[in-house]
Amino acid sequence: MKLAITIIAALAAIFILPAMGESAQFWSDQANGYFISGDFEKAAASYDKALELEPNSTELWNNKGKALANLGRIDDAISCFDKSLAINSNNPETLNLKGIALSQGLNKHSEAILIFDQILQLNSSYFDAWIGKGMALANEGNLYSSLECFEKATQIKPQDPTGWNNKGVVLRQMERYQEALTCFNNALNIDPSYETARQNREYTLQDMDQTAQPSPSQSTQNML
Repeated sequence: MKLAITIIAALAAIFILPAMGESAQFWSDQANGYFISGDFEKAAASYDKALELEPNSTELWNNKGKALANLGRIDDAISCFDKSLAINSNNPETLNLKGIALSQGLNKHSEAILIFDQILQLNSSYFDAWIGKGMALANEGNLYSSLECFEKATQIKPQDPTGWNNKGVVLRQMERYQEALTCFNNALNIDPSYETARQNREYTLQDMDQTAQPSPSQSTQNML
C-alpha cells in the first residue's frame, strides 16, 4: 500500500510540473540550482523569469545581483541591489551585498565604508558589515581601524573563522607575527579545512623565520 502511495505521489508531481513552471518559485528554485552548480549565466536568466512574475521580491533581486557579480558584471549587480533597496532601503543583507560589490568589485572603498556604517547604525552587531568594513579599510591602508573592525567581528562571532583569519592578515601586515599566528591557529582550530588560514599561517611562519635570521651586518655586530 505504501508503494502505491509513493507511485501516485510521483505521478502527481509529474502532472503538476507545467503549472509550477509558471510560478516565480519554480524559476527561483531552478535559478538556485544553476547558482549552486556554478552556472551563473543560466541562474541570472532564471532569476529574470522569476522577477517577471514577482518584481517586488528583494530576495530575487539580491540573488540575481549575486549571480551577476560572480560573472564579473559588478555594475549590473549593483543595479540589482539598488532595485532591491528601492523596495526596502534598510535591508542589511542588500546593503552589505552592495558594499562588498563596491569595495571588492570596483575598489570604491570609501563608498563601501559609508554603506557598512549605515548597516552598523541599524545593527551594531552585524558581523558581515564589520568584516566588509575591515576589508575596505585594509585596502585603503588603514590597518589600525581595520584591525578594530576584525577584533569586533571576533567578539561578535568567536566561532566564525573568517574574523580570525582576517585579523591575522592585518596583524601580519603590521609585522605582529606572533599575534597573527595565534589568529590563524584560532581559525584552524574552528575549521581545520580552512585552506586560506592554513596558507596564511605558513606565510607567517616564513616571515618569523626570516626575521629570526640575522643579516651579515648583525652577525658582525653580535661578534663584537
